[in-house]
Amino acid sequence: VSKDNILYKCQWSPFEGTVFKSKVTHTFVNGHLAFKEGNFDDSQLGERLLFNRD
Repeated sequence: VSKDNILYKCQWSPFEGTVFKSKVTHTFVNGHLAFKEGNFDDSQLGERLLFNRD
C-alpha cells in the first residue's frame, strides 16, 4: 500500500508500506457494485456512518 494507490478520501492508510499477496478487485456498497477492477460506478453512494458515543 502506498500513497499512489490509496483511494480513500482521507488519502492515508494505517497499512501504508504493507505488502499484501492479494488485491481488491470488487467493492459493493449497499448491494450495488461500486468498484470493479479499477473502475468506479458512483451512481449510488454509501452513507456516512454516525455513532452514538453516549
